[in-house]
Amino acid sequence: MKKTNQEVVVNRVKWILLGVTSLAAVAFAAEHIFFQTAGTSAFGYVKDINNLRQVNKVLQNYELLVIYNQQNSKDDLYLVDTNLKTKYSLDVDGITGKLKMNTRTGDNLQTLLWEKAEDATEVNYDHEFGLVTTGLSQCCGANTGYRIYDVKSGYLILSFNSFSDNPVVQHPFVLDVPNSQMPQRYIGIIGADSTRDQDFGAPDAGKVKTALVKMGIVNKFYQRLQIDMAVASGYAPSILSVTMEKDSNVTGSDKIEISRDVATLWNIDGSTEPNAVEGVQIKIILNGGLGDKTVIIPVLKDRLSLDQATVPEGVSLKALAI
Repeated sequence: MKKTNQEVVVNRVKWILLGVTSLAAVAFAAEHIFFQTAGTSAFGYVKDINNLRQVNKVLQNYELLVIYNQQNSKDDLYLVDTNLKTKYSLDVDGITGKLKMNTRTGDNLQTLLWEKAEDATEVNYDHEFGLVTTGLSQCCGANTGYRIYDVKSGYLILSFNSFSDNPVVQHPFVLDVPNSQMPQRYIGIIGADSTRDQDFGAPDAGKVKTALVKMGIVNKFYQRLQIDMAVASGYAPSILSVTMEKDSNVTGSDKIEISRDVATLWNIDGSTEPNAVEGVQIKIILNGGLGDKTVIIPVLKDRLSLDQATVPEGVSLKALAI
């Protein structure tokens, strides 16, 4: 018996649906879950005991960092699991936060590496250098204090304030030697108005503590320098700007590329000698009511150089014991 056009169409639809169902079944059967986890985010808008409108947020998030391992020529996986709780008011300035985080690795993310908890209001990541960056904001003009952790070990490399125009803070100043296995050098500046990690020493006579300049690498803290400054009556010290520049006094520094606070040291391309790390300088402009003061600290032989630093009148620079 000859089939009608309607029957032919129905049969074709059946075969198409059967094919789609079969493909879906194959795809489902082929899926293999290496690792799976879940968490809960939340939002609350409330009135607190002081009759102020308050926003409560819980953000559960996950970030997978893929880092090339030069020793075995493969990608290593690092899953950062974060739970960030923040509170802020619509009626007064200020924010508070609590952060819990842990990191896993392994082909199936089966190995728990480290866990941490701290006061924080934000968390960011640097995929290129393998960093977890936490920030703590507060209120009243305080400068957000950031910390960078090595994602592999959880090691706190250093803390810093950001003086960059980058909208997302992922790292402080970075010195990177291309085609080398030497770890990156990090340079961070902390001001006296930082929300955390103001580990200053006593200021010099007649001056006030103004800034800390730190340099470190993964698993090894290098240096901590302190800048003190004389200020006018009624003034507090202020850091107007911090920039990283090429040091024209170092041969080959013209080859260095500086972009987004990262100095790529092409002047020592491929070097494995730490003492070869040089060619940039940190320029810090300060003011305490007595005019602008410019401090310049060069990096020479893998160190922030006290001897070659430019320190104006009314300002002092000294090394602190680690």
